[in-house]
Amino acid sequence: MIAYIALSASGDGMVGVLYSVAQLLGVYFCVTLHEYGHVLAARRFGIGAVDITLLPIGGVARLKSMPRIPWQELVVAVAGPAVNVVIVTLLLGGFITFSNEALLYAFKGALTSAISGQGMDEQTVQTMEAVLMRPSFTGYAMMLVGVNSMLVLFNMLPAFPMDGGRVFRSLLAMFLSYRRATWIASRVGLLCAAAMAFFALNSTPVLWIPVLIAVFIGYAGVAEAKQVDTMESVRGLTVRQAMVPTSASIPMDTPLNQIFRVWQSHPMQALPVVSDHGVVVGMLHLRDVKLAITTKRDRLTPASELVDRKNYLGPARIDEPLETAIQRGTRQTRQIPVVDPDGYLMGVLDLDSMLMRAELATDDLLRRENESSIEPDDLINAKLLKPRNLPDHPNDFSHFDQTN
Repeated sequence: MIAYIALSASGDGMVGVLYSVAQLLGVYFCVTLHEYGHVLAARRFGIGAVDITLLPIGGVARLKSMPRIPWQELVVAVAGPAVNVVIVTLLLGGFITFSNEALLYAFKGALTSAISGQGMDEQTVQTMEAVLMRPSFTGYAMMLVGVNSMLVLFNMLPAFPMDGGRVFRSLLAMFLSYRRATWIASRVGLLCAAAMAFFALNSTPVLWIPVLIAVFIGYAGVAEAKQVDTMESVRGLTVRQAMVPTSASIPMDTPLNQIFRVWQSHPMQALPVVSDHGVVVGMLHLRDVKLAITTKRDRLTPASELVDRKNYLGPARIDEPLETAIQRGTRQTRQIPVVDPDGYLMGVLDLDSMLMRAELATDDLLRRENESSIEPDDLINAKLLKPRNLPDHPNDFSHFDQTN
């Protein structure tokens, strides 16, 4: 960013520096509006947003979930680029309304040359350079037109999980299962990423930013396809069927010097913290206990003060859909307390263990599909991974492969 400002401002002094800063702010403002388009569209379907993250290569809006209905996902995916189309339309409308005749003639000539592939005449070149290469309101507006146009064209590439890839998946999901549509879209995204990386690496000089974008697309697409595969595997199950039943907990007033003794008989990464009435108030992780000890916290510090409240998103209800509970997990929160309708502890949902068992069950079913006559389209359907006769023991995931 600093290098861009320095190069862009060379020869224009402080005015050039401020103009370059304004350009960068304008670009990221348009990117932010693009992401808000996704967020607002998702809210129309009752889906909230986790956050919007701005990156050197663009922005990402994290939604709590993607719409399962294909046309709703299509609307959410198109909403972002639609915002950029509106921005381009407004800027071009203002440009046509307020620009003088000579500038309009030069712009028309530049546009015609770009479409036809022919060179611009000298007068047009001089006029466009005067507008675009020096600080001006017209040049700034034209820069934003170019940026927003590129955001539309680039994001609509069918490279899952970009907007175009999500549009592609939503169209496929209208005719195929969600799982199958995601698998196809992710593979097409990999091909797009590979093609982008190939051309970028064979350019002179090498275009490293497109290479990084290609790596991001490939990794994110495969990761989301794997997540969808896992979520489809647990669709129809409840938390009761996947939790680890336990009554092990830590009273909220237990001092630090006694907390560690609890883990000597319970080999878990986290334990629920309960109030005097037995209601779950949070999860205490072993890493937080270790941190408290190494930082020499007061040995009488109660468990209630050691709970990681920042990453604690509340307990899971015992009859809650399992896929909803899984979406509550974060990198920091992999164990979720399970409570009954009155808030009393029933067990713990260990996401890492549960997801690993679900993946093993899926892999086993795929192996059996290769060895038998199970139809691939039926295999892709998540219903095959649903249990027919649920065992009484909620921690038994062997029912995932009871399909014969």
